[in-house]
Amino acid sequence: MTFDDVNTTDLAPSPPYVSETSQDNVKFFLIILLSFLGGLILNIMPCVLPVLSIKFASALRNEDRSVSQLRAGFLATAGGTVAFMWVLAFSIITLQTLGYAVGWGMQFQNAYFLIALILVVGLFSANLFGIFEVSLPSSWMARLSGRFGRGYVEDFSTGALTAVLATPCSAPLLGTAIAFALSGTAGDILAVFTAMGIGLALPYILTAVWPGFLSRLPKPGPWMMSLKIVLGLLLAGTVVWLCWVLIGVTSPTLTGLVLLGLGLIVPTARAYQVQPRRGLLWGMTAILGMTLAAPALLPNRPADATNSSASYWVEFDRSRIAREVSQGKTVFVDVTADWCITCKANKTLVLDREPVFGALGGEGVIAMRADWTRPDATVQSYLEAHGRYAIPFNIVYGPDAPEGIILSELLSVDAVLEALSTANLSAVPKR
Repeated sequence: MTFDDVNTTDLAPSPPYVSETSQDNVKFFLIILLSFLGGLILNIMPCVLPVLSIKFASALRNEDRSVSQLRAGFLATAGGTVAFMWVLAFSIITLQTLGYAVGWGMQFQNAYFLIALILVVGLFSANLFGIFEVSLPSSWMARLSGRFGRGYVEDFSTGALTAVLATPCSAPLLGTAIAFALSGTAGDILAVFTAMGIGLALPYILTAVWPGFLSRLPKPGPWMMSLKIVLGLLLAGTVVWLCWVLIGVTSPTLTGLVLLGLGLIVPTARAYQVQPRRGLLWGMTAILGMTLAAPALLPNRPADATNSSASYWVEFDRSRIAREVSQGKTVFVDVTADWCITCKANKTLVLDREPVFGALGGEGVIAMRADWTRPDATVQSYLEAHGRYAIPFNIVYGPDAPEGIILSELLSVDAVLEALSTANLSAVPKR
């Protein structure tokens, strides 16, 4: 056989193959850009803004720091933010390698995580109210200063806390990117979470590059006392929200027990000012004891997936959906959780208000609510079947849409009513 007899088209990929590769690269770039922008926008969300404000207020208060120290401090904060994202990424990769299904925000289903976060944020709030001022023993500070520089451990921890608190606010901004990462390779996960962390840390990075920005902020004065009170109230509100989430995960009694523990830790921290070594020992013992023992003290309360002011909500039953649709009915599914702030916003602003409220309770409409506050394999597999790994998730089924119409993370009245109408024209009349 001569060279002329060879079909040269068999020696190279066809143009569609090249086109698909190019499209994949563009999609990957857009996902990374979306992750970065989503992380940046998270800085103005109510979960993150208090911590960001505390960091800048602290920098204004520490005027004795040199420019190089300020730069290093803000870089340490940025490093803490990105480092937490890396820890989260590698944890997800490890769990997936071991065969576990992983979804975004699942750490808020863990009672140990919630208790530890309540204690940490509660102490931050008490600190801002001036109840106590915590600093490590002088011997510890000397060692840390020699290894990591002045105050850089605290800066790093502030960045990590920023990333932790950003998680429940991220769904409307990062849902697509998170779904891409969790359904992709380990490299996809690491790239998306890194871009997200850099976006979230960008204010700290820019301040490190241009520390003169701090000189444009108002000078320290009496206004900072008012700011501390406002920030303290915001963090106290965060504690209340975390307690609400913990009630859904465990029980009201256990949550009260955790608050009692926090009430014991705060005066212990104040006593630390007088006798640092003994106060530190008591505080660490109290935190460790409450974190380890509290979840085991009381049984979990029974699940209540239909806890709502609207009596028409029924418990999620995946097998029932097709049956109801075959009978000519419309099925609206709402996957939610107590720790999902966007879910609460959708419920308050759209689902529990007219005209959506009346439409969901109308004849021929079945409203199902799937509660993902606590781990639930059925709910998680349902999300994964639709290529979703985060909530909120809302979908409408009907005779004219048996595969379902998926709604955006942020609901609107028009979008919900239009989906109900499209799924089954006879169930909900158009306005």
